[in-house]
Amino acid sequence: MTDTMECPFCGWKTKEGEYQMLLHMETLHAEGEPPFLAAADQDGTSPSPNSNGTANTGNDDDPGYVECPVEGCGEFLLLSQVEYHLELHTTEETDVHDHHPPPPDPITAVSEPTASSSPLSNAPESVSKSSHKASEPSTRHSKAISAWKRLLKMPSSSSYSHRILWRRHDSKTSGDSESKTRGTRLGRKHLGRYAHEDRMPDWLADLLRKKGQVQTAGVVPVLAQLLESSPSTHRAYLCHPCVHHISKLKREGGFCGYRNIQMLCSYLTQPPQSTTIPNAHKLASQIPTIFQIQDYIEAAWDNNISATGRAETGGIRNTRKYIGTPEAVAMFRYLGVPFAAQSIKDKSPAKAVEMLLRTVEEYFRSDDKAIVRGEGGKVRLTGLPPLYFQHLGHSMTIVGFERGAGTGEGRLLVFDPHFKDCYQVLGMVGMNNNSNNGGDGKKGAGVVPVRYPYPDGALKGYRRGGGYLGDFKEFELLKWVGLNC
Repeated sequence: MTDTMECPFCGWKTKEGEYQMLLHMETLHAEGEPPFLAAADQDGTSPSPNSNGTANTGNDDDPGYVECPVEGCGEFLLLSQVEYHLELHTTEETDVHDHHPPPPDPITAVSEPTASSSPLSNAPESVSKSSHKASEPSTRHSKAISAWKRLLKMPSSSSYSHRILWRRHDSKTSGDSESKTRGTRLGRKHLGRYAHEDRMPDWLADLLRKKGQVQTAGVVPVLAQLLESSPSTHRAYLCHPCVHHISKLKREGGFCGYRNIQMLCSYLTQPPQSTTIPNAHKLASQIPTIFQIQDYIEAAWDNNISATGRAETGGIRNTRKYIGTPEAVAMFRYLGVPFAAQSIKDKSPAKAVEMLLRTVEEYFRSDDKAIVRGEGGKVRLTGLPPLYFQHLGHSMTIVGFERGAGTGEGRLLVFDPHFKDCYQVLGMVGMNNNSNNGGDGKKGAGVVPVRYPYPDGALKGYRRGGGYLGDFKEFELLKWVGLNC
């Protein structure tokens, strides 16, 4: 007799097995509403489950994403990525010292970690001192994650793993079949669950205006320390230390494209870049808000820059529609900031990943003025800006590249807007930097040596290697060109 299964979100029960429970969770629990409650329709009512636990949501072009079960996350993910995503939540919320006894042993006194309080942000949500302490994930989180892991033991489906969901490309990089669809109104497959909404809820708009973003400076220098002491690192390259890690607010949902644009702007808005990069001054030394980014993109369309984007999206101002590389391209073209967009794809995921890693490694190796750190020049700090990085269903900011010891495996080093910095990293901010917390990136300053016994645990949330990337066949990069680093 089949055991009764209970939904970790709403308590709905079924005896029809794991598949029925998964279907229920996919269709009923949406982003952006109060945690662990079924999403409300636009008229304010919540869909009720049918006898089989599903709802008629009208997802005529829904690609089969599932919602992260962690309270307040609100992200929709490909099924093949859920388990990895949950592991990163565990890294984010659990102190590494719960698993490995001795703490970091700085040679000098540890300064209090600080989140950015820079005027560059629009009243960003900072990380409180109490959040630096180790804390166990809540019982509710643990129960939800355990339920998902049981479901994920089911055989994987190729229809989830390699479904063709790729966002439309810029016309210069599109294939013939893609070019023919340029200007066609897109749906949920490309723009997310709220592809057809006219306006985001007032509570969400108020949240974004009031709290802005979670923003932390000084993380790149910490990554340099960790990579120096990591036994699994052979060689690593990092971007300019001024780049901030910007991540999502609790319950905000899927604004990762905007968060990555903000991280790129954290480089552009600080001196000397704010005065030396053409047209960077147009940002007025401030990281734009989500609403300002929407205004820039809409203004680009008004000026016939990637104007098909408006026809494809129906407009994005004050909405939760997903944006990607085409919108980032439109914004920076409108501002006149020099950039290069590159599409990388192959029928073989392994070949596509190889091409991606080679391209990123060559980019970071191109700075011949990089500062060499660590035994045998293990870590190199460049003056380069980060890269906007898009793959199926998600985007991140690439802040470095790493070759593994022994195997030589290539790995991206990223700031993922899905996740905040883990407690160990926050605790090291300010302990070792170029005398400026990663602010202006001056080179040649003294370094405070730090002994950290378990660097790989702290680095886990920033590494993306072949195991993660191998699910994808297509990637896009956006980078600035013509810089004197």
